[in-house]
Amino acid sequence: MRRLIVNPGTENAWEIPLQPGVISIGRNAENNVPLEHSSISGEHCLLTVTDAGVVVKDLGSTNGTFVNDTPADETLLLPGQFLRLGDVVLQLELVSGPAEEILPVTADSVSGTQFCKIHPKAIAHFHCPQCRRNFCDLCVSMRQGRTYCRACGAECEPLAAAAISDEVEPSFIALARGAFLYPLKGDGIMLLMTGTAFFLLIDAAKYVLRFVPGYGWVVLLLLIIFGTGYLTAYLRGILTGTAMGEKKMPDWPEFTDFSSVASPFFQLLGTVVFSFGLAIALTVYAALASEGAPWLGWATTTAIVLGCAYFPMAFMAVAMFDSIGAVNPLLIVPTILKIPLEYLFTVGLFAVILLVRWLCRTFLPEILPVPLLPSILSSLLGLYFLTVEVRILGLLYWTKRRELGWFRG
Repeated sequence: MRRLIVNPGTENAWEIPLQPGVISIGRNAENNVPLEHSSISGEHCLLTVTDAGVVVKDLGSTNGTFVNDTPADETLLLPGQFLRLGDVVLQLELVSGPAEEILPVTADSVSGTQFCKIHPKAIAHFHCPQCRRNFCDLCVSMRQGRTYCRACGAECEPLAAAAISDEVEPSFIALARGAFLYPLKGDGIMLLMTGTAFFLLIDAAKYVLRFVPGYGWVVLLLLIIFGTGYLTAYLRGILTGTAMGEKKMPDWPEFTDFSSVASPFFQLLGTVVFSFGLAIALTVYAALASEGAPWLGWATTTAIVLGCAYFPMAFMAVAMFDSIGAVNPLLIVPTILKIPLEYLFTVGLFAVILLVRWLCRTFLPEILPVPLLPSILSSLLGLYFLTVEVRILGLLYWTKRRELGWFRG
């Protein structure tokens, strides 16, 4: 469950539970979440809450919408980040289990469920004495420091909160074991089959375009960018969704314009080049050198190993920050050192997965000498293992987010 904390870290802090859907925030009482403050516009911003995360969209407000003090026209809001609307500060939190149980003020004055009447999954924070119902923050309006029922207009009474113990989160190792079942739950199998068919069609088109004269190679290049970028966008959606505590696979991303796939492609390309740049340079040097140097072999091998160790964390950082600048060693290296054992386990598990993928591609054609069947199974297994890989990265962030501290303030 996600929630926004208004005025975090102060005595006036209060929370707004975020249910799936579109939530309007502004000074006008007609908004889903009315905030009475002179710096907030009548219709200030929209929050789109989905399984994949929370997207903030500014509605042309006078004083602007900011995420961590960066102007946000339409931006993904991550757990721990600060959302500033005018002069009002809010912080997004992700609650893995019920953090508190709402109790009635007295048995006589408050009756009904501990959850909201309109939103049954949302904890109720207010009780309307006239409707005799409990409501969440979205179902009441605030005017001049008082809370009123949206249904009848009566002033609401705050419910007392009694803290109970938080659920103990499973360890990273325990969750990583379950990552292999993640693509097989719910609609996961259908998504894998759809994705496999889609990428097989792209591969077939690539093969045909190689023999097309003229602009065939240009179209082939664009198709490579599209296919790789779209797959990267999907994998990043899994990673960021997992990093926010989501348990289901996200849908395939919508294709709005070419930049929506070009940006993930070039960010992936930049991450690969930065991680394996030294290995690439040594390989090129060895190919161009007239005489092979004895140190080239072990130096290239060492560079490849270092690149393999660096790339997973770099890929996760670029996905979470949505910026190629996140490959910066000043961010990646200290992060790895904060969680060395868990990251070593992650890299080792990736190595095993890559070995299994190589074995499938190499030996499936011999085991199943049926036209097209080895290619279909190889693509399906490849997409399955890619999904598992990024799921494990997302679990690494989710379980170690406090140690990493990437989005604090």
